Amino acid sequence: MRPDAPFYPECFRALQESPFCRGLNEQLLEDMLRLFIRRTWSRGSRIMEDRHQDSFHILIRGRIELTRMHPETGRKITLWFLGPGDGYDIISLLDGSGHDIMPVVLDEVETLTTSLKTMRQWIFMHPDFNRSFLPYVGRRMRELENLSTDLALHDTITRLARLILHHVDPERRSHGGPAYPVRLINDLSHDALASMVGSVRTVVNRHLQQLKKQGAVDFHRGHLAVTNLEALAAQAGRYLHRINSRHPPEQ
Repeated sequence: MRPDAPFYPECFRALQESPFCRGLNEQLLEDMLRLFIRRTWSRGSRIMEDRHQDSFHILIRGRIELTRMHPETGRKITLWFLGPGDGYDIISLLDGSGHDIMPVVLDEVETLTTSLKTMRQWIFMHPDFNRSFLPYVGRRMRELENLSTDLALHDTITRLARLILHHVDPERRSHGGPAYPVRLINDLSHDALASMVGSVRTVVNRHLQQLKKQGAVDFHRGHLAVTNLEALAAQAGRYLHRINSRHPPEQ
């Protein structure tokens, strides 16, 4: 992308705020941005078409759901849920192979896009970038580890509570609202939430109603919020300390 492009300032800020670019100097970010073009994707489309399988994308705006689906039953599970600043496809970038995954665009999405080959060359040539990028890859791998552990060891309502807690935003309650907003997943359908915890809509709906009766969450008009963080954490077990470690309580 050229510095005189009309969307350059917005794209530069998005790259600067990406979790795997934070802390990089402006010159390095400018050099990196020259490798990318800006793309837009309509809601409901699939990014990974045949002609785009060799691409790496950094989300500027919107959300993408990455799922695997059983070819006969149609049942699916969400492996990752990506928002602004996230990168796709990390797996193909690392191993150079195709990735049997279905990315679905949930909103109007904008991306910074380059080829996997170009992105690999950038990684090899810039150790400063790797110091930010490798921890990001580690977090993504840990999310898969947590998902597999939750599926094997915990019941559905516990997995659902953990999912909601992972996306809760405790800092926003200080603005005066009675509930904690839930980032990225607050307006998803029960079908989408079920896919994220390896269940089905009817089961997730029943558990959400149960959590609502317990006073832990509230949902109306398609929006989800946490009304009692401690009650939800009790359902999720020992997960609360991860939230507190990210957002220390106000004094």
